[in-house]
Amino acid sequence: MADDLMSRIDSYQRRTPSRLLLCVSLARIHLPYFCWHPAMGSVGACRQCAVKHFKDEKDTRGKLVMACMTACG
Repeated sequence: MADDLMSRIDSYQRRTPSRLLLCVSLARIHLPYFCWHPAMGSVGACRQCAVKHFKDEKDTRGKLVMACMTACG
């Protein structure tokens, strides 16, 4: 993919696609989702892929985001 980024998921750093849901899948972490499909893109309506996203190591609170709608990185 042209939009590959470096991402860290559970201490593993790798080159990953642009959406967090795909990053998680590549890391072989099970994350339930319902409304996302690679041929259709992201909808974000079902809220099943909600995750807590931290902006860096110093961020202790994080924020709730939908993995199918959130960019990796």
